[in-house]
Amino acid sequence: MLVHNSTADSPQIQGPSWPRELTVTALDLRHNPICPNATTSVYEEHCSGYLHVFATTCKRWGCAYCSRKKIQQLAIWTAAAAPNRLLTLTIDPAFDLSPKAAWLRTAHQVPELIRKLRLKFGPVEYLRVTELHKSGYPHYHLLVRSGYLPHQVVKDVWSTLTGATIVDLRAVEKAFSAYWYLTKYLSKLKRKTWTERHVSFSRKFVPDAVKQKPPKLNLLLMYRSDDHPYRWLADHRWHLPITMESAHHFRTENVQQEAPCDLTNWELGIPAEPRRSAPQQKEMVTDED
Repeated sequence: MLVHNSTADSPQIQGPSWPRELTVTALDLRHNPICPNATTSVYEEHCSGYLHVFATTCKRWGCAYCSRKKIQQLAIWTAAAAPNRLLTLTIDPAFDLSPKAAWLRTAHQVPELIRKLRLKFGPVEYLRVTELHKSGYPHYHLLVRSGYLPHQVVKDVWSTLTGATIVDLRAVEKAFSAYWYLTKYLSKLKRKTWTERHVSFSRKFVPDAVKQKPPKLNLLLMYRSDDHPYRWLADHRWHLPITMESAHHFRTENVQQEAPCDLTNWELGIPAEPRRSAPQQKEMVTDED
């Protein structure tokens, strides 16, 4: 039975990202590597009867594919945001029994620091990257867009909130410098067992025009599958041409499969990574949500 596509179920599509429609077979998909943990959502196009197959990626920093995509997206957003300051906030391990305890105590103090600075100095927007020392304890790098911020005031407020006394504040004079700082810190990210929130940002850090979502297609959700999209397409549409609308969006005819497919996951280019059973994390989050 078809279920009408609700707002939450509607896929977000920016339109074809290819210079032209690219028609392939299931075997050709191995040349378009995507998230090894991706699952499948299948929709029917009401007017034409075509099937649209979407890959829902895991969006985890621990996934090599998804982390690269997230870094690329953040780099684009950071260039558009044009930050002019780099702020590093440390923590004092003497107050905490473990890195997780330090993060739980101090992470929510970052937006509180920004709130207090806004009261004194006007608009302050930021993107935050949580990085770990060799000891495993966290500290925070912030790309900031603001007017003048006195170092001593920032240091005093952070010390009052967390007890830490080491704060570094410097100017970022060029967009390339902001990009360099971002990629430097993101490339050094280590997996944290106690949070997936490696990166967050204030609500107005990224201009609305950059984050604007594309219009939704008029599609009917048929079902979702835990199968990888390439596995699903090979098993259900092996004999049909597949049109790649984008790296994660495939269109094919809605007809009955004629014969089973005997291709292995390796032949389809699906990496042999274990699937994660944990709930999906939001791809990007704001500290003000």
